[in-house]
Amino acid sequence: MKIGILSYEYPPKIFGGVGIHVSELSRHLAAGDNQVHVFTSHVQGLNDEQAGDVWIHRSQKPSCQAFNRPGCVSENILTNINVAAKVRKQFLNGNLDLLHSHGGLIQLAAATAKRSTRLPLVMTAHSTEINRTRPEWLSVLMEESVVDLVDRFIAVSESVRRELKQTFGIGEERVTVIPNGVDTEIFKHQDTDGIRRKYLPDHSFVVLFVGRDDPQKGVRFLIDAVQRLRRDIPEIILVMVGQQDIYHERHILCIPRVSRRELIILYSLSDVFVLPSIYEPFGIVLLEAMACEIPCIGTRVGGIPEVISHNRTGLLVEPGSGVKLAEAIAKLYDDPQRRCRMGKKGRERVVLSFDWQDISAKTLELYQQVLQ
Repeated sequence: MKIGILSYEYPPKIFGGVGIHVSELSRHLAAGDNQVHVFTSHVQGLNDEQAGDVWIHRSQKPSCQAFNRPGCVSENILTNINVAAKVRKQFLNGNLDLLHSHGGLIQLAAATAKRSTRLPLVMTAHSTEINRTRPEWLSVLMEESVVDLVDRFIAVSESVRRELKQTFGIGEERVTVIPNGVDTEIFKHQDTDGIRRKYLPDHSFVVLFVGRDDPQKGVRFLIDAVQRLRRDIPEIILVMVGQQDIYHERHILCIPRVSRRELIILYSLSDVFVLPSIYEPFGIVLLEAMACEIPCIGTRVGGIPEVISHNRTGLLVEPGSGVKLAEAIAKLYDDPQRRCRMGKKGRERVVLSFDWQDISAKTLELYQQVLQ
């Protein structure tokens, strides 16, 4: 099978979960006899290349004379036009059987390529752009332009399947739920006792958050929760990856960027992972934390309850409440043995239900249905 995957995000250009998903899915799809071509945006200093068994086709650098900032509307649109042209070139060379698009910012290319090639089009809905707390209008327009052209949808959660029906009226027969995954050979608990002793105060209680600077992540409620707990848990330390340091408080550590290796160390040395989102279609960071045997606290929104098993692998609370988050953190602080049990169960759940080999096999099965 010759598969064309379209995504604005692809390593090293990753803004969130889409780039990680596309990278892992492409690698696993190409592990068999399939030919996988990824069509993506420009990265300075990188050209088209073959990485392992995956062919990567990068857009040319768009010329945005009127705008001197990255991510401008003109740049995004020109990137989509260029990606669509690269897709058509591969199609004319006989190298594509099917298209698979990911993420709002590439859907103009997907729509254009679908019209020019007439190939079957699968779209993974990692979210519905219009339902975000701060919708990006260009992504919304692109998504609206493509939904009627899609042959089959993949939703990363039952929550996203419901959103597709409510927002676009897409029937369940056109949507298959295939979740995100995590590489459990890479994301696993490491011994970090030496690092804790070297860099953290004795008996410190580390609460970890990983996510981009976006209001939908609900960071302000986590900050409120930790502030409330400081008197009863003076050793609490909140580590936030992906956030700028605007707090200037000793008990809050902000780390804008980390390598994957550093991230795994942070997961491993933390006592609790918290995802306080007010909108969250899935939450790949939960899988990463659970794979590293860290108990998770999340909100009852979107796909989070489909990942966290309440009272088994972590705790679920209502969104938008620092009080509820503080209560959940305090419960796990008071019971180290419970934290350990939840961490072990979380790892078991991830290995069983969110394995990339299984996810890629289900994706291939859907491709075969579309091609029949």
